[in-house]
Amino acid sequence: MRIAHISDIHCNFGSDFNEKMFDRAVKLLNKIGADLIFVSGDLTTEGLLTEYELAKEKLKKITGEIILVPGNHDERNLGYKLFPEFFGESSFIHTYKDLSFVGLSSSEPDKDDGRLGRERHKLIEEGASLEKPLTVVGFHHHLIPVPNSGREKNIIEDAGETLDIILKNEIPLVLMGHRHVPYGVKIHKTLLVNAGTFSCNRTRAHFGNTFNIIDIKSDSITVTMVDIPKQKQEKTIQFNLNDGRCVNRNYNTNEKI
Repeated sequence: MRIAHISDIHCNFGSDFNEKMFDRAVKLLNKIGADLIFVSGDLTTEGLLTEYELAKEKLKKITGEIILVPGNHDERNLGYKLFPEFFGESSFIHTYKDLSFVGLSSSEPDKDDGRLGRERHKLIEEGASLEKPLTVVGFHHHLIPVPNSGREKNIIEDAGETLDIILKNEIPLVLMGHRHVPYGVKIHKTLLVNAGTFSCNRTRAHFGNTFNIIDIKSDSITVTMVDIPKQKQEKTIQFNLNDGRCVNRNYNTNEKI
């Protein structure tokens, strides 16, 4: 299965949203033939009705099945009431032929901090108990500190309990966003992957606008970062599901899309 992992679109009518970058990113995204597109939050900037309307319209340009969870920006200004109206349940379990996907809302109204809590922890356990070869968990906030993203803040408040449940249930893949920096790391038998920002102008240093391609096979997970301005893809992680070995950092670079 191929999952496209995008995050932090930040639709608005001000300086945050780079519409030209979004349109360029969608053209690249539609070329890769993803079976599933996961958006890990921050579709809007202030959670306003006009921003939700813009995000809904923009996402129509993406070809394929899209599943989404809200980010902290989406829950501002009563945006938490708009998200289910525009995009459906904010926490869910979706099943596919060989995969169960647990999407979780880690955001709380008008707060930058995140939290999952007991009910969403139960969803992780429920997803892991399904008779599927693979379980993927996705939410907005980062579970562990992300290098190159500045001073640490806004990690989810119950990160310790969440990480413990994920590791105990041997969840192989967790997808996150929030920090506008692409990153991946293996902890025991779990691969934690952050996506950068898809179309926000608030990028960090030389980390521009990016998204991830996740290729899942019976014995491996391969993460490829797509550099949107350069229109190139860079394979960054290969994770062996059988023995837990992980090859990190640019083992095959600069392939033109």
